[in-house]
Amino acid sequence: MGLPLEPAVRRRRGRCSHAVRSSGRHRRGLRSRRAHRGHRGRDPRGPRPRGEPRARIGPRRGIAAHSRGALVPCQGAHARHGRLRLAGPPPGHPVVMPGRVDTAPAPTATAATAFRPEIQALRAIAVMAVVIYHLWPGRLPGGYVGVDIFFVISGFLITAHLVKEAERSGRIRLGSFYARRARRLLPAALIVTLATAIGTVLVLPVQNWPQISRELVAATFYVENWVLAADSVDYLAQNANIASPVQHYWSLSVEEQFYLVWPLLVIGSLVLVARVRRGLPLRRVLAVVFALVVTASLVHSIVLTAVDPGPAYFATTTRAWEFGAGGLLALTTVGRRPTPIVRRGLSILGLVLIAATLLTFTEATPFPGSAALLPVVGTLLVIVAGTAEGPLGTAGVFRLRPVQWLGAVSYSLYLWHWPVIVLTAAAVEAELGTVTRVALLLVSLVLGWLTKVLVEDPARAWRLLADARPRRTLAAVALALVPVLGVSLVVGGVATARIDAERDRVEAAASGDLDCFGAAALIEDGCSTAAVTGDLIPSVIAAPSDDVNTPECWSRSNESQLKVCSFGPDADAADVSIALVGDSHSNQYLAAVQQLADDRGWAVDVIGKTGCIWTEATQVNDVTWLASCDEWKTSLDDYLVGSSYDAIVTSASAESPIDAAGGDVESTTVDGFVDAWTPVAAGGTAIVVIRDNPHTREDYLECIDDDPATAADRCAVPLEDAFPFFDGLSDAASATPGASVVDFTPYFCIDDRCPPVIGGSIVYRDPGHLTSTYTRSLSPLLGDAIEAAIG
Repeated sequence: MGLPLEPAVRRRRGRCSHAVRSSGRHRRGLRSRRAHRGHRGRDPRGPRPRGEPRARIGPRRGIAAHSRGALVPCQGAHARHGRLRLAGPPPGHPVVMPGRVDTAPAPTATAATAFRPEIQALRAIAVMAVVIYHLWPGRLPGGYVGVDIFFVISGFLITAHLVKEAERSGRIRLGSFYARRARRLLPAALIVTLATAIGTVLVLPVQNWPQISRELVAATFYVENWVLAADSVDYLAQNANIASPVQHYWSLSVEEQFYLVWPLLVIGSLVLVARVRRGLPLRRVLAVVFALVVTASLVHSIVLTAVDPGPAYFATTTRAWEFGAGGLLALTTVGRRPTPIVRRGLSILGLVLIAATLLTFTEATPFPGSAALLPVVGTLLVIVAGTAEGPLGTAGVFRLRPVQWLGAVSYSLYLWHWPVIVLTAAAVEAELGTVTRVALLLVSLVLGWLTKVLVEDPARAWRLLADARPRRTLAAVALALVPVLGVSLVVGGVATARIDAERDRVEAAASGDLDCFGAAALIEDGCSTAAVTGDLIPSVIAAPSDDVNTPECWSRSNESQLKVCSFGPDADAADVSIALVGDSHSNQYLAAVQQLADDRGWAVDVIGKTGCIWTEATQVNDVTWLASCDEWKTSLDDYLVGSSYDAIVTSASAESPIDAAGGDVESTTVDGFVDAWTPVAAGGTAIVVIRDNPHTREDYLECIDDDPATAADRCAVPLEDAFPFFDGLSDAASATPGASVVDFTPYFCIDDRCPPVIGGSIVYRDPGHLTSTYTRSLSPLLGDAIEAAIG
């Protein structure tokens, strides 16, 4: 994440590097040559201050100024004998030239790859912004833009490094580049991933293991951003998934994908220069290529953020322009050095822009899109300015040891902080207080420092890999992946096996072999709702996946195709033909209508779409989703009007917001349902409306797991809290001729309390959706209501 290049790099031995290392002989040889030319061993410019490096004299190439602790690139014939790379001064020891006030390095190709205090300071700002946002989101609501600061830094540094190598040698050694990145990034990342997998087993409930296992694997292969992008458009995943302890790997995934592709653009430009026009400057070609990338990605980011913000936030394509902006800066600032007063102004302005972003942006800010320009431009300005010395300069703050230390540990700190927060919150099962949050910050800092000292630095300089060909590093990476992937897959495998073991018990309950099970405990005579003594069906681990819905019955987020799946006999051979229509709150009754098809011989069709309710009102969502929903509803209306169903069964999530266009939301909601249902009801088809189900507490599964026998009472939600949203279904049914309401509230709530366990069955698969097992137990009631509506 804006990761520093290696501060010290080994060279193949050659005449030039040997001359730099053997400074005494170098000076003696220099004096000898000067004497031969008539200088008599004296420098005509007189004595130099102690410690000041001497610049070369005359046009001779291959002799470079040097000072203790820094290697300087050689030129000319000497440079051809070895591959030279710079080694900057150690952290905290910037080079200061005597007799000069403003000595910050200009952002040239050399300075970009040397140690730069302002970049280390930007890393410190970025990582602390993210950490504080995760610990105290209300204090720094825009802290999530810290990752964008990292992206710009990475684009700047990596581009400068690649271009320098390309200009020096005429090629990019991909194997060496990837091997260095692997040694720099993977050891710490894999250790944190492995520790997180172990922490998941020790702390998180088993029902969450399948999700975490999937994301652990995604994080290991740096595709976590695409997993989260896919989940962001999956309505059911949004409701069922928890905050994963590795979800912060999404930004690392974006960065790794940048490292994978960016060198290829440089190589392509080298090929273009070599084959099309040899005299064409490489930097000019790269500037054009990067500008095209930045323009295309920024436009894509703005458009996708507006029409589909979920995937836009995580997609690599919407963030590529931020890396490209840093890359363009690395290309265009060579040889240009702003005046000291300009640098001070640019640095302050950049910090102001970053601070404004951190303090004013919120979760409601459309991001990245055009809003990301603010932190990106701010970061670019700070990099352009360099370390601004003098009055009102930022150099003093940037060089503070705590700031530099935070920048140095920023990568490992970022890796550790989120799993520490998530796993601790799960372990204590309570709201984290201020003291606990401060303690978590300190623990994360310590873990970050230890990982930097014990893992990052040794792994980068480990001679067994650093001195070998890149293939040895890549082989070591493959070997290191084995335990991480092994633990991750075992975590998911154990959970999956336990879920599979539940199927027999669920099937037994579905076949009706259990007395007083589920809603039957409230329907049948002689049953009791007293505390259960046996195992719950489904179990806590199986409840989140207890859903019989299939892709054949379901149009996903941005799909507009109308999908119809059928159960039971053909409509011509059945006495009753019905259709179940609507969003997931309608589709959750699929198990109930399937049971009706089996028990009563009804022909049943199921038609559903993610989040799209059967209404003429406009829902609140992004443009792309609304277009697909409108198209789906148009197809649905045409299909239903021309059908011959005896009844249409529907429901809708009361949580789905309706766009009232400045009018009354409740009346707009009711009118939207009436307008949609009336044309179908006018054709003689009964409309059976199921009132929306109650919502339960977020931690209901953990509460149940603490003591299943008493969960019905302990974990119940008050009736008034279980229905927090306006449900216009009942009012709309009353206003629509041929429509009737089925209210299952008495079978969800008892004595003004709504328990998550009824008749030995867990009622909810997530806080807002019902398990298929429980809805199946409601089928007798639903069947009777449909028959009454048909008449």
